[in-house]
Amino acid sequence: MHTVEKAPKRITLAERAYQEIRTRIIDNRLAPGTPLDEEALMTELSIGRTPLREAVKRLESERLITIYSHRGTFVPEVTVRDLREISDARRLLEGYAARRAALQATEDGRRDLQSCLQELQSLDARSPADLIQVDGRIHESIYRAMGNRYIEESLVQYFSLSMRMWNHVLPRLGTMEPHVQEHLGLLQAILDGDAEEAERLAVDHVTHFEDMVVSAL
Repeated sequence: MHTVEKAPKRITLAERAYQEIRTRIIDNRLAPGTPLDEEALMTELSIGRTPLREAVKRLESERLITIYSHRGTFVPEVTVRDLREISDARRLLEGYAARRAALQATEDGRRDLQSCLQELQSLDARSPADLIQVDGRIHESIYRAMGNRYIEESLVQYFSLSMRMWNHVLPRLGTMEPHVQEHLGLLQAILDGDAEEAERLAVDHVTHFEDMVVSAL
């Protein structure tokens, strides 16, 4: 009997546009305050207006785009107020995620976290882009290990908003390696099942991030 392999899921034009524009906003190729040039994007991405508009509406719902009547579509500015409010939300959710991961991570989740810990322990001099990727993998591993898809989705959104701000101020901050290394204790606490310590370290990590970004704005 022959096994029928499933065809890979095709990505829609709207999804492709969403992913590309989202990445450009987060890594600041589309910097805060930049107007979105729809005609240029349609040409660059080889798409029509309908899939682009679908992507833009989705990005607006995630607060990565702001649409003003009669003015156009812009990448939001980075403000202290937004940073404070995002950080407040992250402290609540990141702390909960770390606590829950410490208490009930599956074997797969624990292996993923252990892999992140080993990567961090062997971390040598890396470029800021590499460190951001490591940081992102660690957070995503904790979110998955928590085992709640709805909270995970919210955390991914808040983390993306935070990374946009981080990339905006990174040239004025210098190295981010000490910030990434803060995850050593957090990952170990989760793997040790120390829920209180994991929650405390996760909250402290967000607060440290907030303080650094404020200092550079």
